[in-house]
Amino acid sequence: MSDDVSLTLSTANTQTLFADDGGTMIVRRLTPLECERLQGFPDNHTRIPYRGKPAEECPDGPRYKAIGNSMAVPVMRWIGERIAMADKEEPK
Repeated sequence: MSDDVSLTLSTANTQTLFADDGGTMIVRRLTPLECERLQGFPDNHTRIPYRGKPAEECPDGPRYKAIGNSMAVPVMRWIGERIAMADKEEPK
């Protein structure tokens, strides 16, 4: 995985499409790191020891699965704060 800066996505999404050797257009898949950032996780949060291998050798598949089975941290925080506000306002 490269640590180089990626292009910013635009509404045209032209940066996500590129031509392979056959001239057909293919879509660039988000990396696990990009998915973690979108979900509000720290970088490499899902890179863990896997099947006896060190975290550095964790394959992408389990990382995508963990991210897909999670909930976005900022959204869960927002919901929790609203529940706490509602509890405070409720007469007891």
